[in-house]
This record gives sequence, structure tokens and C-alpha cells, in this order.
Amino acid sequence: MERQNILEILEYATRAPSTHNSQPWLFKLKGSGVRVFYDEKLKLSQADSEGRDLYISIGCMIENMRIAAEHFGYNSKIMLLINEETHFVGDVDFIKNNSISSSINEKLFIQIPSRVNARGIFLSDPIETEIQQVIMSIVEEFKDMNITVKLLTEKNKITQIAEITQEAMHEAYNNPKFRVEMSSWMNSNISSKKQGLPGYSLKMPLIVSLIIPILIRYINMGKFLGKLNLKSLASAQLVVVLTGPNNKEAWIYTGMCAERLMLTIQSYKLQTSIYVGSIEMGDLYKKVKELVGGSDRPQFIFAVGKIPGIHRVTPRHSLELKIIS
Repeated sequence: MERQNILEILEYATRAPSTHNSQPWLFKLKGSGVRVFYDEKLKLSQADSEGRDLYISIGCMIENMRIAAEHFGYNSKIMLLINEETHFVGDVDFIKNNSISSSINEKLFIQIPSRVNARGIFLSDPIETEIQQVIMSIVEEFKDMNITVKLLTEKNKITQIAEITQEAMHEAYNNPKFRVEMSSWMNSNISSKKQGLPGYSLKMPLIVSLIIPILIRYINMGKFLGKLNLKSLASAQLVVVLTGPNNKEAWIYTGMCAERLMLTIQSYKLQTSIYVGSIEMGDLYKKVKELVGGSDRPQFIFAVGKIPGIHRVTPRHSLELKIIS
């Protein structure tokens, strides 16, 4: 396999979502594919103390890789070999496939460049039953990886999970270390930084985006931000909760499943909005687990619906900076 073929696939892989737009992946190219590592410097000690979101981000990237590989005529063979000491995640080998990429895969492939994590208030338009059925069928493809899904459509349950998310915001911003870490990932609307969260991704006006890093660092804005999250999440017509075993491999599979779901949902001209605070802060995940039922731990949450307005993609580092020797 030529180097240029691998680079084409990786250009699409790195359009995946990641915690705080940290883009924690690194690649070492080999003859038939890539070795995947994570960048230790991009781990979030306060917002992601267990590393769950880091590995879910890696999983989202691997799913993009699989989709792009099929588009360019290759199957992907994934072998997870996680090693915390070397920050190694696993190998992905590409095998030439002479068949034409499926129409479903092509539908997902064209969504990758424009995929966004939308923010704002959802319209009250109901989510069609077909969308819910599609979600269930996609998660079924991951049953051998022990990933399951709970769909929340009842407004009282959606409001409850929004209230738990609000509680998580209070808890997070009560921690000065969290505020310092969070502020370092906030960028203004005119920043040239290629990682982190530009204000426009959170629907901030320019003036607010210029001062928000300072405000977050030095002022406890938990109550204010908690109310914003409550209002937004509670307005959703559908909340998707992915559950599974609580280990690194399962987190990667969760990310793969989540990315396939979010790209599929976007192909139906709907938006998705990620809310993981309620399963990251302290023991609040237990409340989520009680709310959704089931024996597995909640691992990832996002809301689905229509959010009016323009949703801009977040910046990305050049691929060259993510390739190591």
C-alpha cells in the first residue's frame, strides 16, 4: 500500500470529534497500515481523570478511518494492543478490497468533513421512529463488543438527565484545578490555534470569546454554565446513552459506535450534541445508570434533534504533526 493512500485515509480519520478538540491521536506509518498511539501530553487530568474520553476519541477516529478506507477501496483489520507505558493503542492494517464501497458507507463518508458537535436549543420537532430504529440497528452491529444503547424520548427522563448534567457542571467548576485546565482549552473566535474549543463552537459572540478563558479560570461559573446546559439538553427530543463494560477496549468500541451513529444521524439532516459531564464527574454516573436501567455503566451521551443556525467545524492540526517516526 502506498504512503499516499494511507495519508488520504488519515486526513478523514482526523476529522473525528475529541474531548475539548484535543486530537490526542498519533500515527506511525507502516507498510500496510498504521500504528496508533495517543499523545500523553493531551490527557486531561481533571475533565477526564480515567482516560475514558481520550479512548472514546480514539475510537471515533478509528471509525472514521474504517469508513474512509472502504471509500478508497480497502478493508480495515483492527488489533487493539493497549499499552499505557508506551501509549500504544493498536494496529490498523488496510487490505485491498476490489468491491465497490457500499451506499451506506458512502453516505457516511461524505458527512465526515462537515460533522460538528452542535450547541444551542433544539427545536420541538419529534424524532422519527425510523431514526430510532436505525440507531438500534447500528448498535446491534457492536453487540459482540458488548456495547448497548438506551434511547430516552420521554421528556421527564430527558429533563432528569439534563438536571444531572447541571449538577455535574456545578461539581466540576467548584474545582479550581478543573477551571484552570478548562480555561487553557478555550480559544477566541479569531484564535489561530488548531486545537481547543473556539468560542464559535459554543455559540459565543466575539467579545465573550475573548474574555471567557479568563472568566473561567478565575470565576466559578458553574451555576451559569449549568443552567445553559440544562436548558439546551432538556430541549432535546431524543437522548442516546451508550453503555458497556468499563475498560479501555470497550471505551474504544464505544467511540467507534458513537461516531457511526453521529455521522448517520447527520446524514438525516439532524444535529448531535455531546454531553458527558454527568458520567465523568464523581459518582453522578450512578444516577444516570439508575435512570436508564441496565447492568452496564453509561459511557457516552449525546442529544439528537434540530438546532437552528450555522454550525462551524472546529480547527484541526495538519496531519504531518500527528505522524511520528
